[in-house]
Amino acid sequence: MSLSMRLPILAAAALLSAASAASADLKQGQSIYQTNCAACHGAKAQGGLGPKLSGEVANWSAAIFQRALLKNVDDHGKMLKAPMPFWGKVGFAGDKGKAPTKTELVALQAYLKTFK
Repeated sequence: MSLSMRLPILAAAALLSAASAASADLKQGQSIYQTNCAACHGAKAQGGLGPKLSGEVANWSAAIFQRALLKNVDDHGKMLKAPMPFWGKVGFAGDKGKAPTKTELVALQAYLKTFK
């Protein structure tokens, strides 16, 4: 098979791999959200005890989103209010006190972006 014939096949395989990775990220993000966030922020990130996360918060830059979860500092540089956990110190459920990984935070933010 010539290179020109293989390129479309390789491109299609790369797209399928990327779609599969994105699906896995959303599944991981959904699991993290349901276990750690939904009780306060609502099943659809619509707010409840805690503020709404869908919309503006979900669309913060990755750096601001990660700072908020790891250091409890919002997009305006203000401390988040209790009872918001200091995830950087306590870790997500099942992480045994280890700070969330960048992969977990990216997956969580990707999942939040699914709510319109």
